[in-house]
Amino acid sequence: SCRDYPLPALCSGVVVVDMLFAVTSLSPNAPPSSSSSSSSSDDDDENDDEENKGKKKTKLTFIKKKNLSRRISHINLMRRAQSLGDLLLTTTTNNTKKNKKKKKKNEQISYQTLAIVILSSLLIFSLLVIKQQNKNRKIRDIDRKLHHTISALATRAQWSLEEVSNGEKTKWWKKYNHPQQYDSSQNLPLVLLDEYGLPTLQQQCERKVEWPTVAFMTSSFLCESFLDVLPKTLRVHTFPLNTRAQMKYNSLRKLPTFNRGYDVEDYLVKWLSDGPFSINRNNRVKTLTEKTEIAYLLPIQPYLDRVSSFPFTDGRESSESGLKSAVQYAKKVNPSLWKQSKGRRVIVSVHDFGTELATKIFPDDDENDIDDIYDTSASSSAMLSPVSFSSSSSSTSSSLINTTHFIVSNSEIGVENAPFDAQKDVAVIPSLSFYLPREAVSRGLVDLSHFLRNEEEYASVGLELPKLEAERNIRLMFRGNNRGPLREKVFRYLIENGSPEDSIETTGVASPQAYMSLMEHSKYCLHVRGTRVMSPRLIELMLFGCVPVIVADAYELPLAWFLDWTKFSIRVPESEYENIHAYVEKANWRELHSNLGRVISFFVYHKDKPIIGDAFYATSLALLNKLEQRASTPTTPPTNNNNNNRAKGEE
Repeated sequence: SCRDYPLPALCSGVVVVDMLFAVTSLSPNAPPSSSSSSSSSDDDDENDDEENKGKKKTKLTFIKKKNLSRRISHINLMRRAQSLGDLLLTTTTNNTKKNKKKKKKNEQISYQTLAIVILSSLLIFSLLVIKQQNKNRKIRDIDRKLHHTISALATRAQWSLEEVSNGEKTKWWKKYNHPQQYDSSQNLPLVLLDEYGLPTLQQQCERKVEWPTVAFMTSSFLCESFLDVLPKTLRVHTFPLNTRAQMKYNSLRKLPTFNRGYDVEDYLVKWLSDGPFSINRNNRVKTLTEKTEIAYLLPIQPYLDRVSSFPFTDGRESSESGLKSAVQYAKKVNPSLWKQSKGRRVIVSVHDFGTELATKIFPDDDENDIDDIYDTSASSSAMLSPVSFSSSSSSTSSSLINTTHFIVSNSEIGVENAPFDAQKDVAVIPSLSFYLPREAVSRGLVDLSHFLRNEEEYASVGLELPKLEAERNIRLMFRGNNRGPLREKVFRYLIENGSPEDSIETTGVASPQAYMSLMEHSKYCLHVRGTRVMSPRLIELMLFGCVPVIVADAYELPLAWFLDWTKFSIRVPESEYENIHAYVEKANWRELHSNLGRVISFFVYHKDKPIIGDAFYATSLALLNKLEQRASTPTTPPTNNNNNNRAKGEE
């Protein structure tokens, strides 16, 4: 039975004690062996005296007591042994249970450890897979960017070849551009046509041309603003850039650009910093008056900063770094001028990021510094006139985005990450082409009947009468891509529900000749919001006399502050894209096309230098308008120690 016990040796000891107890309990009254021999000898000796019997009786009583005491001791010993055995047995049993629990717990811990090891291995493996996927994704992104770049360069090469081959054919205007009148104020000839064959603003004002302006704007007031107010009022001071930024921009300018819209950034920065309004040009500091509005240009070029990191990143960090570096350098070179410029700073940003780069920059975070807060509730009719503004010392008003006028192409209202404020920011005219305007005019696609009133006047400048509606056999046209959820919906619907009169393709831009031919033979051309609201195609299709159908709700259109776009375009709400054909059918194409010819000279830039009334001057007038809409504060000319400060900063 001891085999069932956990400790067999202890069990055997307990059994031996039990056997000894059993033996002694069988004869509790038996004397030891020496007593038995004495008793037998006493029986044989009958002559023993009574004295010996008494001694034997006493001895026997003593032995009985001794045996009884020994038995009691054995019983106590057995009880103690039993108690000890039970205790040891209980302890052993408990230890066994604990060992089993411990073993089970150890097994659970082992399983958990194994599970952790397996999960860690899977996690490490997943991270390696993700890293490889990211690496592959980056490689694919770089490959995609390079593919787009090669395509863009090929397209640019095609356009350059087209311009070179047909450039001589479109210089007809020089033979007919013999001015007969002079500007008495400047003793300069009043040029009839510009380099593209479009009428100049001075000549249009002389002939009292009426433009499709907004309700509160008149053509005479517009002429006065361009010819008199703007040249006398606006001045631009340019903050210096550090040597490294100048070298970077000078190098990157030599690279071919990938989008005709992005070239506008470099053009505007160039002519704002060293153009007709430059404050340091021809010592114009002396000509400042109380009415002078000074703009302080920070001549960064975010698009070129973006190109510097191509194709490895999207360029956001590089553009943000370029902006922060320019701000820090301007503050370092002339801290007082930087503080003075608050509310009048200007940044040109003609790329996808727009104003987003400035949302996290706080260059004027000073409790004692009060910033100008632009009144977003001010009426848009208060153009070229000062309005009241409130002041605040909150940290949000110290943000660069709140103290700077942005000239941006991504003029989309209501975008949180790249906010556009129509009360202080200017929407860019997003197309810089020195070939397309000349080509459009030479093909007779611009209706100049508002300026050249009969066939003789057309012939006098070497132009043919504009092509009529019958020669445009395509009702609705689009060429481009379908990037963006809105474009996908709109073009899918138009392709599925179109007619033979339409020409909708989203496989990319056609060759230059095919693209120009499509615009030439189309009545209406689509401009649908894609990944951004602007596109150079909007201006290009207007040049070719194709009435734009605009599907982009939040787009603040260029020059919308003085031109009424509803009079030379169709605007369709994004939610009503299925009714595009209905909008087109109800429109008066001839009237819209005629008004396009009236306004198109405001939307072109000039190669040699800007001329009054073109896109550069229109943008500058819009900037002056925004400066006039700020709080009236005294304007102090920049100090003459600017060069010394610049030298210190470069050191």
